[in-house]
Amino acid sequence: MKLSITVLIFFFSSVIFGQRVPIQEQVKQLKTQIQSENNKIRKLKLLDSLTSTVRDNSNFGYDSIARIAIDYAIQLDSFNIAAYNVSNLIYYHNNILGQPKEGLAIFDKYFDRLKNKISHRNLASLYIDSGDSFSFTGQVNAAIAQYEKAQEFGEKAGNPRVMAFAFLYKGYIYSDEGDFTKASQSFQDASEIFIEAKDTFNIIASKNALAILYSANGFMDEAHKERKEAIALAEKTNSHGQLTSLYINEAHDNKKQGFEDKRIQFLLEAEKTTKKSKYYGNLQPVLLSEFVKGYADTDSLDKARFYLKELEKNPENTRGIYEPNYYSALKKLAFAEQNFIEAEKLGMKHLEILSLTNKILEIKDAQLFLANVYEKLNKLDLAFSHYKIYNKIEDSIQSVQKTRALAYYQTLYETAKRDKKIKEQDTQLLLHKEQSKRKTLTWWSVVFILLGFFSVIYLWRSRKFSQNKAHLQEAFAQDLMRDIEEERKRISSELHDSIGQNLLLIKNQALSDPKKIADIVLIDNTIDEVRNISQNLHPFRFEQLGLIKSIKDTVDNFQKNSDIFYSVDFDVENIDISKDKEIFVYRMIQECLNNVEKHSKAHACIVSNEEKPDMIIFKVKDNGVGFDISENSILPNSLGMKTLKERAQIIKGSLEIISEKGKGTTVQIKVPKG
Repeated sequence: MKLSITVLIFFFSSVIFGQRVPIQEQVKQLKTQIQSENNKIRKLKLLDSLTSTVRDNSNFGYDSIARIAIDYAIQLDSFNIAAYNVSNLIYYHNNILGQPKEGLAIFDKYFDRLKNKISHRNLASLYIDSGDSFSFTGQVNAAIAQYEKAQEFGEKAGNPRVMAFAFLYKGYIYSDEGDFTKASQSFQDASEIFIEAKDTFNIIASKNALAILYSANGFMDEAHKERKEAIALAEKTNSHGQLTSLYINEAHDNKKQGFEDKRIQFLLEAEKTTKKSKYYGNLQPVLLSEFVKGYADTDSLDKARFYLKELEKNPENTRGIYEPNYYSALKKLAFAEQNFIEAEKLGMKHLEILSLTNKILEIKDAQLFLANVYEKLNKLDLAFSHYKIYNKIEDSIQSVQKTRALAYYQTLYETAKRDKKIKEQDTQLLLHKEQSKRKTLTWWSVVFILLGFFSVIYLWRSRKFSQNKAHLQEAFAQDLMRDIEEERKRISSELHDSIGQNLLLIKNQALSDPKKIADIVLIDNTIDEVRNISQNLHPFRFEQLGLIKSIKDTVDNFQKNSDIFYSVDFDVENIDISKDKEIFVYRMIQECLNNVEKHSKAHACIVSNEEKPDMIIFKVKDNGVGFDISENSILPNSLGMKTLKERAQIIKGSLEIISEKGKGTTVQIKVPKG
């Protein structure tokens, strides 16, 4: 069913890049670059580009190029690139060449070498494509096992779309086997994920699958509803390839209902749509086969022969994945021409091809076709034999369907009976209580409405008051911090510009008097002390140096006066945070360094930063004695730490302390950009 149900295998192939340059020229350029490239990494990238360029195009030796790229990637330990190309190569043999056995051989060759070295996403893809190989070769249980592995690793990778593909492909298998309940559930699970992911293409594919499933079981209204929704989506997104598939399947449904004119009409619509699709070459063989069958069934034999000639113009249209469609068309035309000997031969060939798959519905129709052929040939024993097989398959499908339907409706019936009985009991009880309730209902309603009204007003006012209070407290704290910083700046400036300058004048006067040489040392010490106090209050060159250089100067000053080895490791030099935040960040770093000096007993301390998409993270890390945050309630709640937290809140940042006894302490400050 997976190949015939959607006729969409080609949609997962890549569009050839660089349409402005002919593909032949692109391939030639890439091969030349690969041959002359000596850097192994760049060579691998070129190989990967070459495989993407020629993928799904047998004219450029994709198979051999892909194998070279895979082996070279493994040689360079680029296992994810190798896995990606293995998945594409398996897909190519499964869906483009119709060689699923070769797809399995490729999987067996590479899987064990890659499975423990690649991402969960790529592993899931390998399971998906190998599951297709098992499915196309009729190994149903193995295929389902692979799809379930794909679901497992898709979930681990956090990629629900991979899981959805596994559900979708399992649904195809269940449908082919006649297990329509499981098929329906799988399609619906896939559809839910695709809808959540807003993957319109695969929403359409899921709806198309459900429509075909409903049609196979005779629920034509439900099938039409699903397909109508899918067609609307496909038209909205100009998905011409999917529209072709939807129109073809609508044509099938009209055939089932005996509406042959509508069947041809939808095939003609499909033909118009196909010509607009960039996948015309992939769609055309399927559509031409449908025209042959459609016109053969309506005895328009000249038209049927015309479309058969069009189909046979390209031998590729009759091979690989298109072979079942081709033989189905041939046998229908032979039967319509009353060439029953040829129809018998072609019908047996078609059945032989289908027998290699698990497509039970198509096998059932193939058996009925042969029964009709042998009836025309007056070989009634053979006709009865094939009709018997047809009925056996039909009864098997129908019996399963009826049993499940009966169980379903029986459950509905019992549930309805139980609900009705409960409802009747409740009605009697309500009648007895109605009179007493009626008297008090209005009064209590008024009370509750009034209580509710005043409660809402009270809660709204309380919340508004709390919010205003919180905003005022936050604004007060911010203003207080800024006022403190401004006052520090003013005092620092006074110390540096006034007292500092006066001390320098005193020193210069002392230098001119040999008797006061002894006082010069005291004056120098006083000048240094004034500078240190000024620097601690406010780094007087902060505006000129900026945050990063000011932090570096502060670290250097700590290093000059400490036995602890201080260092900086800044990944980001030009930071994207506003000027009014910088002084707060500086104060927080300064406070952290003071804490290291006072409490850590460390041998080394490093100040670092790193950039994230929306924030800058500063870290002060020491290798000191550390502390247990859960036990120690003094240091985390000290005045210095509270000040740190308040400053972090003012700049809309956050503060995190990571510490463990004997393993040092790390203070992490996250500052939003802007």
